[in-house]
Amino acid sequence: MFYRFRIASLPATTVMLLSLAALAAEAQMPDKFTNLQYFPKTISRQELMGNMRGFSFSLGVRCQFCHAGKDGNKREQMDFASDEKDTKKTARAMLRMVDAINQEYIAKMGRTAPIRVECVTCHHQLSIPKTMNALLAETIDKKDIQAALALYRDLRKNGLGNGQYDFGETSLNILTESLLKQDKAKEAWPSWSSTSKSTLRPRVGRTTFWQCPTWQTSKWRKPGRITRRFSN
Repeated sequence: MFYRFRIASLPATTVMLLSLAALAAEAQMPDKFTNLQYFPKTISRQELMGNMRGFSFSLGVRCQFCHAGKDGNKREQMDFASDEKDTKKTARAMLRMVDAINQEYIAKMGRTAPIRVECVTCHHQLSIPKTMNALLAETIDKKDIQAALALYRDLRKNGLGNGQYDFGETSLNILTESLLKQDKAKEAWPSWSSTSKSTLRPRVGRTTFWQCPTWQTSKWRKPGRITRRFSN
């Protein structure tokens, strides 16, 4: 089975580096495959490489993430058949999970043109996919609010256009509500810094919400009450 992957959102430099890595891996890949457990044993070398490139782009990783061996261009440095790494075993399980979602659930919803789930649907170039609010909440728990603020600013500065994380106010609203439910009011009201085109900041009053000025008008836009948006 050949998987399609969207790479339009990848930065040009990232696409170039991953493409060069894929070409190097293709030169290393053997002509015969001895340990295929998910893909059919009759799969062509070209088709298998296409799938491998898709995984690389979708997770933002290189061959060494799943395959045993050193980072080199010589074929003998890579052991593609080895099951030494747990990430390779996880990849097989994830592929079967994707098949189950597409074939057992989405295909039975009766839609004429169902949208298929792919690796990139969840991963967005992250080897371990996490939402922005989950990442910040984890950082607050393991470190403190200042570490979460620093992480947010760094990610927004360096990764605003790569599609890995959602920098909109919705993620911060979800994080705020989660912290309030845990009686962490102090952590719920930081002064979130952002880029020069927009500023995210909390407003505490009768109704708590995050405000975000749209860069088109530079005027404040209220996203709505989080109590209405997320309550049952």
